[in-house]
Amino acid sequence: MAYRETILIKLDSNTKKKMKSVKTNWSELIREFIQRELEKKRNIAKAEKLRAKLFRKSRGIDSTEVIRRMRETRYGPNST
Repeated sequence: MAYRETILIKLDSNTKKKMKSVKTNWSELIREFIQRELEKKRNIAKAEKLRAKLFRKSRGIDSTEVIRRMRETRYGPNST
């Protein structure tokens, strides 16, 4: 994978010293972290879109009228 963009982060000197003392590819670790976070955000956006679609108010059906008819069928026309 060819990398073209660069980002800059600022750290306190103590954190930088600790990072140097640990044998880790910090660039790769940060890239992986960013990719995971982007995937999470993408999944959340997809879930929100799906939720909105599922719970969108249906058109043409009055649920109160349906419930009223069901009750009248079950208990008679004067039931509440």
